[in-house]
Amino acid sequence: MADPTDDEREAPLDPAIARVQARLKTMMLIAAGTLGIGLIAVFVAIAFRVAKSGDGAAPAGTPFQTLVEVATPGTVVATDVDGDRLSLTIEGPEGKVIEIHHLPSGKLIGRAVLLSK
Repeated sequence: MADPTDDEREAPLDPAIARVQARLKTMMLIAAGTLGIGLIAVFVAIAFRVAKSGDGAAPAGTPFQTLVEVATPGTVVATDVDGDRLSLTIEGPEGKVIEIHHLPSGKLIGRAVLLSK
């Protein structure tokens, strides 16, 4: 038995198999092109989001100034802001009290007394 050498030529393919091979190459090129376009679109979208994330435009409307009157006597130990609400944690004679105020109006929305058992 002789091993095939590089000098030997392959036999020509059957015309039907050659057409299938050509169609397969075309379909592979289309699939690779679609994948490439999809990857480029994803990277462009990521770059767009990163570029637009730094736009810290001020909210529309006039700025407000308000006076928040703390209803509970004591020392304010913590504050937190969420949207247009201000939360104050106050340590006073009743223990710890949480007051929630509406920032634009300064009105007291709610009050909670924390009791320990």
